Amino acid sequence: MQRASVKEIEHFLIGAREGDKQDPDAFVRFCEQFHSIILWGAGNLGNALGVKFKELGIPISTYWDTNYGSINTCNDIPVVAPFASGKSSDSLIIFCIGNVAVGPNVFRQLSKNGWKNVIHGNDLLQALICPLDNSKPAKAEVCNSFDICSVCSCQRLHNIVNSDVARRQGLDKAETLSFDRIHFITNNICNLKCTHCFMYINSYPKALKQNVSTEQILQDIKLAMTAIHTLGVVNIFGGEPFLHKDLHKIVSGVLSHENFGSVILNTNGLIKMKQDHLDPLKDKRVRLAFSNYLEVTDEKSHKLFFDNIEKAKQLGINTKYQNSLPTWNVSSTLDDKHDEEHEMVNKKDACGVKFLYVFDGKIFPCAFSLSLYDLDVADYKTDYVELEPSKSTEQLRKEIVEMVSRRFYHSCSHCETFGSPALTNVAAEQGYDKRYALPEKTRKLIDIPVVTEPCTAAKE
Repeated sequence: MQRASVKEIEHFLIGAREGDKQDPDAFVRFCEQFHSIILWGAGNLGNALGVKFKELGIPISTYWDTNYGSINTCNDIPVVAPFASGKSSDSLIIFCIGNVAVGPNVFRQLSKNGWKNVIHGNDLLQALICPLDNSKPAKAEVCNSFDICSVCSCQRLHNIVNSDVARRQGLDKAETLSFDRIHFITNNICNLKCTHCFMYINSYPKALKQNVSTEQILQDIKLAMTAIHTLGVVNIFGGEPFLHKDLHKIVSGVLSHENFGSVILNTNGLIKMKQDHLDPLKDKRVRLAFSNYLEVTDEKSHKLFFDNIEKAKQLGINTKYQNSLPTWNVSSTLDDKHDEEHEMVNKKDACGVKFLYVFDGKIFPCAFSLSLYDLDVADYKTDYVELEPSKSTEQLRKEIVEMVSRRFYHSCSHCETFGSPALTNVAAEQGYDKRYALPEKTRKLIDIPVVTEPCTAAKE
């Protein structure tokens, strides 16, 4: 049997992301040229792919996982520390850390350490395991029942939804404005104080903390989801969404639309969940995603966390309890680095973020640009789109296209995290770090003292 070429396997993986049915034979033949097959990550994704590999007759040499001391084996295969086995020249690495926040930075360690034969496990999940394809509409209840699928990073779901909407509206797929993911941010308040929070919650002075008004969020949802033809996933995000008194109305506002694959409501699970907040989450298009911060919380918080999960499950809500993570990204400082234009272009290219963040009447191209604006650090008017009811759908669509097509954002001049793996030793550690203090100019502008402790008060 002839071995699959690199070009053939690239076509195989692209087809998987596009939502096409794939014959696993090409991947099986591709694996035959490697001396060892190593899966990095022995969690849900790595375990599921290991089972599939065994079914296909693909031998796995070892698993890599930072928790090798406690896991020991996965699918009867030894688990060792990352980079402790195999050779970069003749090994194929299957990267099975699906977390969209930490994963990309960990993934970069492979290239940095000279490992070139790498395939992302999410691509293989889409190619070998996912039961959905372009021949029929997406079924979010299938996605949300898959513990092994993070959903929020699934290009296959996005493309299946896009194909279906294009068919129904008589459009060419190439003509649609479509995104993998959009985030509707409910607030900038939280019950946790994560030191390296990528939303910079600890940097907010009391005067700037808020729950966005329900009227504003519902208007933003309507305008954004009408202007954008299709979305793979709609994230409802914070801060902590369950601190918003009208969370149920926000979820219902999203569910009134039909141009998306799934809704994911992200929570730390450490707020007592009200019945009215949970009721709309029974919709099978919704997944309630519990982030795992148990390593940095006390026993009382642990009980509340699992009580909330059980309550949600009893109501028939699709829930996802994430694997624990040993590390987190270190967020950028907020200061302007005064980059030249070419440096900002390079940063945007290295970043690769293609998601949208909607907050308080504006659409931003990334969470960092949102934070710079909301913290009054900088107001770069080219780095967001105003969601105004006076604008036509066509005008909003045009402005969104122009924003995402820019060669760089001025916000990039402040950013320092993308392109180099900067990771913490402890995931979600609690506390305040002066690294994320507001620039002195900003503190003077909004008349606040130097922040030495995180603020937790909020305005409604």
